Amino acid sequence: MNDASSDKPAISVRPLASVALFCAGLWLVPSGIALHLASHEGNTRWSHLFMTLHNSASLLFLVAAVAHVIMNWKALVHYVTAKAGEYTKFKRELLISVLGVSAFVILVASHALHVP
Repeated sequence: MNDASSDKPAISVRPLASVALFCAGLWLVPSGIALHLASHEGNTRWSHLFMTLHNSASLLFLVAAVAHVIMNWKALVHYVTAKAGEYTKFKRELLISVLGVSAFVILVASHALHVP
């Protein structure tokens, strides 16, 4: 008696990497916000907890992102090469987006350099 479900692997790696990437990304946002809020003096226990959560989620996000890119490499390369002609239509928007997001991130992060 051969059951059709016994031939299928118990866990499919490609969807696992995608869902892990999504879940780790979800943990990054609230842990980052909480880490920022708990970074004031007197909150060292909470700050350490949120830093640990954030760093763990970051590590899992990185591992899942690398796995996702490796498993979907052919599809990603095909998509980029097929869409290469379309990117030239949006040169101005692409440049504004890259520079705008980069400037915003650097500006917001620069508050850490100010010494009280």
